[in-house]
This record gives sequence, structure tokens and C-alpha cells, in this order.
Amino acid sequence: MNVRPVVRVLATLVVVALVVGIGISVYNAGVSAGLSEAAQLAAASGEAVPLGPFGYGYGAPYINGPMGWGFGGFFGILFFIFVIFLLMGLVRAAVGGRRGGPGHGGWGDRRDRIEEMHRELHRREAGEAEQRPSGA
Repeated sequence: MNVRPVVRVLATLVVVALVVGIGISVYNAGVSAGLSEAAQLAAASGEAVPLGPFGYGYGAPYINGPMGWGFGGFFGILFFIFVIFLLMGLVRAAVGGRRGGPGHGGWGDRRDRIEEMHRELHRREAGEAEQRPSGA
């Protein structure tokens, strides 16, 4: 197996992770600076600070449960398992893994299978030609 594509993919993932981490850090720093500046301006003006709306009823902050629109409980577990299997399949496809057949070598070479199927189709076609009546 050639190692270069694997190293390239891993290096790309590391670079993407670093860029995402730096972006998240810069965003959080900006939000913190904006909140502190807004608090200082609100305190300096002397006006009352408005509060958020009050939620009524059962589970007011979480109207549809803590997981949102239907992803809680049993279906949340199934969704989580589905996502895990999906990610595992994507990783297997990216690395070049495939399903194996009998034994460790899989089903054999693809070209051999195609040639065997081609021969079998010719055998069937020759058998059908012998069975057909000539006048029909």
C-alpha cells in the first residue's frame, strides 16, 4: 500500500483542525470583548437592562425537550448509533477498505470474476441456440 496518500490526508486533516481551532478561538475572543464592552456601556448609561422573555409551561426553556425536535429518548440513541455507523463507513471508504468475501483475500480479482461471468454467458447463449427450433 502506498503511504503517501494516507500521509497527505492526515496532514490535511491536521491543518483543517488547526485552522478551525484558531477560528473558534478568535471568534470566542471577539464575543467576549463585545460582551464586556456592552456591559460597560450599559453600566455607564444608567438605563435598566432588558431581560429575555419568560417561558411558560412544562419545560419552558426546552419546548421540545433538551435534545430539540424529536431527537431525545430512544430515537436520539438510534440517531446517535446511525451517525456513528455512517462515520465509520466514511472512514473505511476513505482509507480504501472493502468488504471481504470468503477467506482473507475477499472474492478474488475483479477481472477474473468478469471473465468467468463472460464465459458463463457465452455457454448459456450457446445452450439456448441448440434448444431453439430452427423454424420458429
